[in-house]
Amino acid sequence: MKIHPPEETSEKFGRLAFAYCKIATVSLLLGRFALPVAAVLSAGFFVAGWFRGKKDTRCALRSPLLAAGLWGVVLAVWLGCEFAPRVMPSWLGWLHR
Repeated sequence: MKIHPPEETSEKFGRLAFAYCKIATVSLLLGRFALPVAAVLSAGFFVAGWFRGKKDTRCALRSPLLAAGLWGVVLAVWLGCEFAPRVMPSWLGWLHR
């Protein structure tokens, strides 16, 4: 039986961040209210992992801070569509109903 060394905290946060990144991507395509929660969690875990030494990610953007920034922008657009729909461009109507 193999004994695995304890996992570093940064690796745990990196794994959680990637999981929530996948959830946020699916929610972007399919869900309305799951998206802001998943985007906040994804961005938060990417930043937490980065502060604890995780400088890369399996996410397509490769950088935890870039991925966190992307999900921050997605959250900002979602909040704008939800609370200030007249300010948002009309073409975003297909994304957020």
